[in-house]
Order: sequence, then C-alpha cells, then structure tokens
Amino acid sequence: MDLSRSFVGRGPELAQLSYAWAATVGGDPRIVGVTGAPGTGKTRLVEEFLNGLSGVTTLWLAADENEVDLNWEILRLTVGRLPGSATAETIRTVDPHANPVFVGDALSTDLSRAAPLVLVVDDAHWADRASIEAIRYAARRLHSAPVLVVVIHHPPGAVRRIPDGRPNPGLPDGWRRMIDSDRGVSLEIEGLVPDELMQLASVHGRPGLSPAAAARLWELTDGNPLHVRHLLPQLSMRTLAADSSPLPAPYSIAGTIASHLATCRAATRELVTAAAVLGERFRLSDAATVASLEGQALTGATAEALAAGLIVEVPGAGGREFEFADRLTRSSLYHDRALSQRQELHRRAALLGGPDALSHRLTAAAGGIDAALADEAERAARDRWRTGALSAAAAMYRHALELTPRGPARAARVLTTVEALLVAGDAAGAKDYESDVAATGEGPWTDYVEGYQLLLGGRIPEAKELLRRSLTALRSGASPAHPADLRPRVAAQLAIIGILTVNYAEMIEYGVEAIEAPWTEPWVAAYTRFARAIGLALSGQAEEATSTLTDADTPGAAGALDALCARGMIALWTDRLADADRDLRQAVARATAGEALRIGQALGFLSEVEYRRGELADSVLHAELSLGDAEENLRVWEYAILHALACYPRAARGEWAAADGHVRAAAHWAGLIGAGSGLAYAAGGLAAIAQAKGDLSALLAAATDIEEHYDSQEPGTHLFGPLRADALAQLGRPAEAREALKAYRDRLARPDRRSSQLSIARVEAQIALAENRLRDALRHANDALALATEIGLPLEGARANLLIGQILATLERRAPAAAALRTALLQARALGAKAYEDQALDAARSLGLSIETPEAVFAGLTTTELSIAKLIGANRTNKEIATELSLSVKTVEGHLTSIYRKLGVGDRIELRHLAARQSG
Repeated sequence: MDLSRSFVGRGPELAQLSYAWAATVGGDPRIVGVTGAPGTGKTRLVEEFLNGLSGVTTLWLAADENEVDLNWEILRLTVGRLPGSATAETIRTVDPHANPVFVGDALSTDLSRAAPLVLVVDDAHWADRASIEAIRYAARRLHSAPVLVVVIHHPPGAVRRIPDGRPNPGLPDGWRRMIDSDRGVSLEIEGLVPDELMQLASVHGRPGLSPAAAARLWELTDGNPLHVRHLLPQLSMRTLAADSSPLPAPYSIAGTIASHLATCRAATRELVTAAAVLGERFRLSDAATVASLEGQALTGATAEALAAGLIVEVPGAGGREFEFADRLTRSSLYHDRALSQRQELHRRAALLGGPDALSHRLTAAAGGIDAALADEAERAARDRWRTGALSAAAAMYRHALELTPRGPARAARVLTTVEALLVAGDAAGAKDYESDVAATGEGPWTDYVEGYQLLLGGRIPEAKELLRRSLTALRSGASPAHPADLRPRVAAQLAIIGILTVNYAEMIEYGVEAIEAPWTEPWVAAYTRFARAIGLALSGQAEEATSTLTDADTPGAAGALDALCARGMIALWTDRLADADRDLRQAVARATAGEALRIGQALGFLSEVEYRRGELADSVLHAELSLGDAEENLRVWEYAILHALACYPRAARGEWAAADGHVRAAAHWAGLIGAGSGLAYAAGGLAAIAQAKGDLSALLAAATDIEEHYDSQEPGTHLFGPLRADALAQLGRPAEAREALKAYRDRLARPDRRSSQLSIARVEAQIALAENRLRDALRHANDALALATEIGLPLEGARANLLIGQILATLERRAPAAAALRTALLQARALGAKAYEDQALDAARSLGLSIETPEAVFAGLTTTELSIAKLIGANRTNKEIATELSLSVKTVEGHLTSIYRKLGVGDRIELRHLAARQSG
C-alpha cells in the first residue's frame, strides 16, 4: 500500500460531492461551494473526488491573488482550455468592460458542449470579479447539461494579499445565494479529528502518534492538516502529549504573518506578542501589563491589531477580552520571538497570578534550579495524576525533578518521576534517568522502578529478578520508605511477566496477589485488574475474566480504558469479534478525547480484530500506528508481538516485502527478549506468510515453533489451531497428521472455542482428503465453512471454499468445484486478499478449470442445457421450463440427465444451488 498518497478522512464530504455529481448527470446540475480556513484540505478533497471519476472532462482553474484586478483573466484560461468552442474567439477577445451576463450566456454553450464536465475554480475568492460573475451566470443557465461547477474559497477576510495586506473579499453575494439555493451544495471543511490525525501521521511517515498525542495535536492545531503536516517532521511524538506551549506554524503562513506584522508599529508588535504568551484568549489589561503598555500607546496598538486582523474582540466582553483570529496566528506570533524574550514575557505573565501562573513560572525557569518551584510542580503533578491525566502529570513530575538540586531529597523524586513516565507509556523519557535511578540506593522501590524499566526494555529475566526481590522485601515488611501500595504494583508487573513468558501458574499467583493487596492509587487498581483478567483468560478462564470487567465501559471510571482494552482482547480471543471491535475502538476513541490509555497494544489488537473480520486495509493502518507508537516510546517488549500482528494483513494482501520485513523484525526481537509470547507470535507471523504463499515446508517449521512456545490454554489467541497437523496433512503425511491432531485435542483446555473447532474441521478435511476419504473430507470442509460464516471470519471462509473446490474436483464434480473456487476467488478479491485470490486462480489452473466468469462454471453445456440450468436456478418446475423454451417435459428431463452428468451434480437441489450462486 502506498501510504504516502493515501487520503485521510472526509467520508461525508466525499459522499456529498458524489451525490452532487449523481444529480448533475441525472439532469439536475449542481453548484458546490467548498469553503474553510487555509490549510484544511479543500483542494485535496476535490482532487480525491475527481480521482474517483472516469470518462469525465475536468477543467481546473486556479485564481491568483496577484491577478484579482485583471478583468477576464480567469475566463481567458477557461475558454483557452475548452475543446471545440464555437464562441471561443468571441470570449477570448472580450471587451474589458463587457457585461458578464452576455459573456456567461456564451460560456454556458461552451461548457454544455464539453459535457460531461466538472469545472473547478480554486481560490475563487481571488478570481477577478468579471470572470467569476460570468461563470456564475453560465452555471445558472446549465439547466440540464451534465456540468458540475465547484468553487473552492476561503471565508471573507480569512487570508490577506501579501503585497498590500488587503483581506480577501470572499465570494460575491450572488454566488453565496446560488450555493445556498436548492441547486447548491455547501461544504464547510474543518480540521481532522484526532483519530484521523493518527492516520495522517502514519501516511506521512510518522506512525508513532499515540491517541493522547493525537488529542493534544488536535487541541493545538484544530486538526488543520497543513499545520499538522508541517509539524510532524519537527516534533517528538512521545513528548507531544505533555507539551503545553503553542506549536510552530507552517513556514508559509508564519512568513505571511511576520511580513504583515513588520508593517505594524512597535507597540502593536509588543502587544500581540505578549498576548500570544497569555493564550488563545486574553484580557486586554493582562496583555498590556505584560507588554508594559498603557494610555494612547495601548489604544493605538489595539486598534491596529484589530484592523490588521490579528485579533478579534470577544462578543459581549465590552472591549475587555480579545482572542486571536486563529491558532496559526497565535503560533506565528509566539515563535517570532527568541526563547530568552519569551521566557521574560512568561515571567511577567506569572506575576499576574491565576491558574496559569505555575505554567508561566515553569517556562520562565526552564534550565535552572528552584527547590520551591519544584515542590509546587510536584503538588500539581499529584493533582493531575489523581484525575487520570497521566501524560500531563508525568511531564509535571519531570519539571519538578529538573528543578530539584542534587542531593538526598532528589532520590524519591527520581523514582516517582521515572515511574510516572513509565506508567504514561514514555519509556524513552524514563530512559533518560537510568543512571539517576541506579544512584538512588537499594530497596524495594528502586528494585521495582528498575525492574519496570527493564521489563519495558525487553530484558525480562533481569526485570523478573529485581521485581521478585522487591516483592520479597515488601512481604517481609522490613523495608525503607516507599509508596503505600507498592506491593500490588510489583505483583502486577510480575503477573505481566507471567503472561509474556506463558507461565500460567505465575500469571495467576501474582494476579491474585496484585488484586488482593491494598491500593491507594486508582491507576494501580486498574492495572492490577487488567493483569488479573488477561492472566485468567490466557489460562482458559475467559468467562470468569470477562465477569470481572462488566463495568469496563463506565465513563469516567478510574482506569476504565485499561479494563476496556482487557475486555476487548478477551472478546477477540473468544470469537466475539463485534464486541472486541466495539471495546477496542471505544478505548482508542476515548483516548483521543483525552482519557488515559496505558495499554499501548490496544491499536495492535484492534488491527487483529480487523484482520479476522477481513478489513485488511484498516488492519494494516492500525498495525503500523501501534508499532510506531511502541517504537517512538521504546516499549521494546512489545516489538515482537506488534511486528507479527502487522505481518498478518500484509501477508493476506500479498505484500511480501512488507510482510517479510515485519516477520524478520518479530523474529529478531523475540530472539533477543526470549519471552514465550513473543516467540510464539513471531512464529505466527511466519505461519501467516507460509499459509498465504502455500509454502508447506515453512508452515510445518512455523507450527513446530508455535507448539514449542504456546500450549493452547486459550486456543482463540490465534486462528492457526492444530497447525502442525494441518501442514502434515497437506504434505501427504496423514498418519502423522492424525497423531498431531490427537495431541492437539488432548491438551486443548477449551475445546468449545468455535475458531478452534473451525481449524480442527479444516484439518480433518485435509487428512480425509489425503486418505482419499472424499465424502468425509467434503463434510468436514463444509463444517469449517459454516463455522467461519457463523463467527464472521471471511478470510477463513474463502480458505474453506478453496478447500471445498479442491475436494469436489477430486470427486470429478467439476462444475461445483469451479463454483466453489470462483466463490473463494470473489471472496478474496472483495477482501483485497491478493495472496488467496492467487491461490484460487492457481488451484483452478492446476485442475483445468476456468473461474474468472460465471459462465465458465457451465462450460461444456449446450445452449439449451445452459438455459435449462439457469431456469432451474430461478426455481422453475420442469413444466414451466418446457413451456418457456417450447420443449416437451420429457425433453427437459433428458436434458437434465445430461446436465447432471456434465456438471457432476447429484440432483436438482444441488443444480439449483449451483445455478443460483452463479447468477448471484
């Protein structure tokens, strides 16, 4: 997939443009106005719409601010690009003072002759008035011609001409009335929402944007795509969530504002810069104090800033409150000053007091030491932590630590800050303090924090040793000062290690201890609950685990997203894909709205849900987003799992280079970390590629690795089932396959899992096929197909149909075989599963069958036999068929006997199903 050219969001807007085009070609031409602030993607939206049209002439005109006073300039461009224009010469040589009404009448004839046509006027607010009015009159006269007119424009005053600072006038009133009429379609384009910003970051090579960072980026940019694309190369994805300062504006916009600001008086520049430090909205008296302005200087500066369009008065504030025209203006003004100047302005702003005083003081003190300010920052961090604002709290703890002088008092703050960073998911930020943690001395708190760091860094044996030492000390009760609920924190991490190493005894033991130990921090309770639930589920007790999470979607509950993620993961493993999709998608959506999401793999498991449901493009996107977030934040222990998950949809789509890259990375990190879960997932990635390629030797090797590292207490964690038996059966070794299948069943803790039953049925079919028990093979394969349909696994359904086709061909029932293979082909094609589409075509070729068209299934039938077969598919009786085809009933019966023999079907019912399937 070429992510660099992917289009993000705008589904409703594209739908409205498609509706307008459908009405236009249906004889009811529409006029579309696309408006919005600079950088919101208006032009890109229309380009994407046009990319979806075929057989249509497109006429794209771009107005220029420097040509706004050149009468008829846009019109000359229009006529010059219209083919075969009968009135072209007249319009080309039009009198500068000609009446737009008459010119528009001639233009409408030209446009009609070029139909079907889409005429786009970009930056229409800068078009010369004579031309834009003539185009409007032409559009009014297009009563039935299939010509769609699209004007892209900014609201009045949204942008200014660089040469003279004159604001754009917007569209003339006549245009606005026409767009608001029954023939008009008005599209007001706003910024992208946070989850769309995550996608935008991914397609521009920065997939590490977490939901929390996306929410922050949206808050600071209003989701403006131009602003965001400009910022992505400059920003750290992991620190963005905690950054409270204005983000830089795009160079083009900042340059325009800077050049415009340079024409203002010094007092005006001081006023708006001081206001930019205060925020998006400010009191004039506060800005005046920070800027050291008063009297006539303040009055004149305010008037000039208003006239320049830099600020606007807040309605109803009586001239006491103002706000910036937009966030880009504030960003440009804020970053126009040097850091030292901004720090001085923040120092003055802090003296005003109020809720933002601490933030101003911290910015002013950056790089220095201030013990009193550090204490204040730590108190603020605790307050944020209690409300669940983990990223913001971690950033505030970090401020406190940086302001703290070296000495004994710093040790506790180091441990608090590093743990906060780790809990917030910023392992990279925590890594900056590794030497500080080591210098805090021995004790259970230090062991816990060091162990936590080592765990996220993928050094699991060392982490386990430190965490067990910490827990032993805490159990004994003889230990120095530490947080009151340190014991459940340590036990929860050990339960997670039990999960990663697939040690069922430890995931249960430590999970129980984590839950039963008293806690004081809500996040600790949430995390212990997560660890306990996942441990129970992986131990084959999914129902009990789910029962502990019934309130997981309660809004505002502490740690609610941890529980939602756990419930979504368990629903995935227990074949409840709709529930899994709902919970994991809700967790991500709530995280982009500002709630704390500490389970970094949520996007990765959402990707697996989408893969199982056949939503391969979405699966690719969310896998890349999850992996990018983990890599950005150095959560090394997740790498093997997330690379393997990213491999699944890539393999199904036949994107071999990407799939191979992910599986190599999964194997590399799994080998380094050595945890059973990572090794099993890496082997799963290899199995996914082997299945998609039909490489049976590689499939057998992957199956051996999976069985070595995962003992199937919860078989629904993957769809491979008895993979070794599957590979052996396909390799023509049915006795070994049956033995491997029996071993799988004997150790299966949850034989009731439907996805496992599906895998078993498919393998039973493969074994029966290898043993030439074809009727049994067909029965088991149909069972597998029924289960795939019931669970909602379309890719597995396509694989089942592929197997059914091969079995039917072996039974010499060629038409039903071709029908089954064609169904597999169409299913794979609809999913975008190129690898399985190729498998269906290859199977058909090897069997001498044609499956590209519905008629190919009935190859070999005479014209009369084909007509009878189709009427059987329409559920007609022999008598009805005889009447319609002017045949006798006896003749119809004779033809049916021939049809059954040629197609290899057993009876009328089977023929009806076959014919109905092909006609559908």
